[in-house]
Amino acid sequence: MKKINIITKLLSLAIVIFAFSCDDVLVNEDPNGVVIDELPPEVILPGAQTVPAATLMTTMNELGNTMIATWSGNAQQVQSPYFEEFQYQLSTDFYSGVWDNLMARTGNLTQIINSENPGNYDYFKGASKIYRAFYFQYLVDLYGDIPFSEIHQRGDNLFPSYDSQEEVYMGLITQVNNAIEQINNTNEDTVISMGTNDVMLGGNMTQWIKFANSLKLRMLLRVNDYAQTNPDMQTFVNNEFALLNQTNAEFLGAGDNISINPGYTDQSNRMNPFAETFGYDPNEFGNSGSQTFSNLRTGPTTFLVEFLNGTTTGVTDSRLERLYATRGSQPAIQGNTQGGEEQPSRIGPGLLMSPDQDGYIMTASESLFLQSEAVFKGLLTSGNAKSLFESAIESSFARLGANLGTYLSDINMVNRIGWDGSTNKLEAIITQKWIDLGGTNGAETWIEYTRTGFPSNMPLPDTANRPNRPLRLLYPTSEYSGNSANVNPYNQTVDTAFNENIFWDVN
Repeated sequence: MKKINIITKLLSLAIVIFAFSCDDVLVNEDPNGVVIDELPPEVILPGAQTVPAATLMTTMNELGNTMIATWSGNAQQVQSPYFEEFQYQLSTDFYSGVWDNLMARTGNLTQIINSENPGNYDYFKGASKIYRAFYFQYLVDLYGDIPFSEIHQRGDNLFPSYDSQEEVYMGLITQVNNAIEQINNTNEDTVISMGTNDVMLGGNMTQWIKFANSLKLRMLLRVNDYAQTNPDMQTFVNNEFALLNQTNAEFLGAGDNISINPGYTDQSNRMNPFAETFGYDPNEFGNSGSQTFSNLRTGPTTFLVEFLNGTTTGVTDSRLERLYATRGSQPAIQGNTQGGEEQPSRIGPGLLMSPDQDGYIMTASESLFLQSEAVFKGLLTSGNAKSLFESAIESSFARLGANLGTYLSDINMVNRIGWDGSTNKLEAIITQKWIDLGGTNGAETWIEYTRTGFPSNMPLPDTANRPNRPLRLLYPTSEYSGNSANVNPYNQTVDTAFNENIFWDVN
């Protein structure tokens, strides 16, 4: 009977894990007696992958798209949409779910990494190191110093100290390297395949290695300018680029989108999180009368629409009709200024495809843009910067279902969006990345804008109460109540979000 009870508890916890959209996470112990330490990685992995992804697709996406001129509000249907965002009313409660969710939800990945379950779980552990590094990079990029070396110890350390952001970045890159070595050097005769337990890549370890290299490339490019001012970081970055070049590292290429789908379906709390948040009610997909609140209030900015419809650049970009769709009787896609009084168009079919659509973690186009930048700067020694840039754009059109047509030749001599015509190649890369990831990964576009200042000439919200965009988020209320001794010394004020840059932001 005791054996049956244990099996029942394990099955119950497995069900909790697959109920991916619930708020429950498995960093807590089961009140019925089964603790997470007793669960094998096969049971933990699906939920460990899925829950933080929901934050990336929704909360972080919305945050980034409103912090730069990608999304506006629909003032004709929702009163004062994005009031706090466009007035820059940052506080310790402003988008605190980013910190709270990522810090807690990545605990299951740590549990897999530290698992002592019998068996060769090198694939599970390596993949978990890569995926955890992906989210911890964002925590640094948005907050600065964070708890890292003492994180996720549960009862052994309830008050983790903060590590410097530079040390965390180097630690993350080192952990990604360790993950690659763990995956490549394991005993293939005994290693346990992740298979369908891996709801991202189905246990394809070649793709996990490409994901790892692409993530590492992103982090190295983020810190490259800062490294010019810090000898220790410069040596570290030089060594890491040398390693990538010497090993002919493979990165995500055309068609290599890193996505997740644990079995999204057209039911409440089980749809793709982006589709459920910014789309339609269950069983009403595509029905304009059953739009979610966020669908009703969200639309493109005038700045973005005019950038894509040819007003600004002279080139029509067909991705506009995939990113957005007309609302009501609008004759054409239109935008609104952030804080303006107009009705912008709504999110389009390239972003809202179905209730069970895949969720994107890292796209092939982003990886190709990163490779283009690295080759252009001479940091990667193989590949052609222009070809990689154009391949990234092709991948963007393909993912969104847009018609590429003659777009590449049309933009080639156009400053800011085409390769040969741009006086600043980095501006062309980042501006195209902004178009590509708008709606898919808003956090990334905000961070890249902070790093580079592109797209240029981006207007502030009409209602902004500051002369510049915020550079970061403030540590959340949960830290001040639960880890006060370690967070209080930072003495943050609202001004911190606008005046204290993340370490890599040297511009």
